[in-house]
Amino acid sequence: MARGTRVQFVQPTINSVPTPLGCEFPGPRGHWFSGCIRSIRHDPLNFYTAVQRQYGHYARICVVPNTFLYMLTHPDAIEHVLLKGHRNYRKPDRFYKAIGLIGGDGLFTSEGDLWKRQRQMAQPAFHSSYLATLVPRMVEGARQFVTERNPTAGETFDISEDMMRLGLRIASTTLFSADISAKADRIGRAFRTALAHVSRRLNPIQIIPIWFPTPANLRFTRAKKLLDKAVGEIISNRQKTPEKPDDLLTMLLAAHDQTTGHRMPTKLLMDEVLTLMTAGHETIGGALAWTWYLLAKHPQIQEQLFEEVHGHLRGSDPAAEDLDHLPLAKAVFEESLRLYPPGWGEMRQTIEADEINGYPIPPKSLVLLCQWVTHRHPDFWQDALAFKPQRFLSASPDRHRFAFFPFGGGPRICIGTQFALMEGPLVLATIAQHFRVKLATNDAPNPDPTFVLQPKEGLKVILERRTS
Repeated sequence: MARGTRVQFVQPTINSVPTPLGCEFPGPRGHWFSGCIRSIRHDPLNFYTAVQRQYGHYARICVVPNTFLYMLTHPDAIEHVLLKGHRNYRKPDRFYKAIGLIGGDGLFTSEGDLWKRQRQMAQPAFHSSYLATLVPRMVEGARQFVTERNPTAGETFDISEDMMRLGLRIASTTLFSADISAKADRIGRAFRTALAHVSRRLNPIQIIPIWFPTPANLRFTRAKKLLDKAVGEIISNRQKTPEKPDDLLTMLLAAHDQTTGHRMPTKLLMDEVLTLMTAGHETIGGALAWTWYLLAKHPQIQEQLFEEVHGHLRGSDPAAEDLDHLPLAKAVFEESLRLYPPGWGEMRQTIEADEINGYPIPPKSLVLLCQWVTHRHPDFWQDALAFKPQRFLSASPDRHRFAFFPFGGGPRICIGTQFALMEGPLVLATIAQHFRVKLATNDAPNPDPTFVLQPKEGLKVILERRTS
């Protein structure tokens, strides 16, 4: 982590909690009445980091009395849950019903046969050969950012908002052939309102139903209606268009169930579009914002990136075949995903009892895999908190493959993984040729883990246009 970042380790209440099986499983008990829920809700990143430092890679946390969370941060355990033993781990209803308030039964939340059918329908749009055809649209979005930005000396910009808007533009034009970035501010506010509400609904002691007209529920309802309207317009406009562009939306509209022959229902289609819009807007936007922050904090690496990109492209826009010649651009983006993973943790629930490295996990237990902790742990990364893109330049890295899992892993790995790993370096290569990015303040951004990891108060930067 860069010097000055406002993340301090805090120590949870010390008490080991025995498992129901009678085996000592280390972890904090917290307060006798409220468990550790206050620490988790107030500052989850610091809390989970402190738990790992104190109890190790296998910890059992008392969330509230009689509700426990098994935090597994060792790559062996992560590999077991996501890959080797994945059939015994599902996405828990308690958490993904809350997230489903936004994405419904989209790919992120669905399970079982429904998820398999949806994945098969969407997979062709994320094949590497098809993604290569989307590169010009990705680069065009970044080029528009370069063209539209004409900064005066000392003028500041919130690069977080800019990257959110750019992410939405690229996602909507590549996947749906519809540029809705003009609505990015309203859509962004709606996303933030909706995601904050979902975060509150993840509280295990939440008792107020979503239909009850509290101010928070009403704000969420308005935000969700705005998002649904934006998605509905995209689908409706496509259905009215005689000529169908070759994109994901056309594929989804034409896809049918191989067993029944039925096409995807409209509600499920809307869920998928909104899920992918969330990923393209929030996830990529956040990842790019953190990348520019790290480059601005390390100007020498930023200049090395410029030299690589300009040396190869000479001012021209990158194409798909250029990615192999821009290894530092890719390494910078991946190192940013390591230090500031947009998805900083993911939940699973055991179906049957399990045992990992001698630690018993009872059936129907909640399991947390925490990218924020594993990605930053000195057991798996030398000089773990430092920004060192060179660690991703090796063709055969000396690390466990699940020490780095920003997109999850196993069969449920994010369908947009390759999309993101192409988009990030392409955007960096395009913008870095034209702008030098400097921080407008020495104040370090505070990571906001409400849903996707974002700079809490935004990220003010100064853009200096490079001369030829």
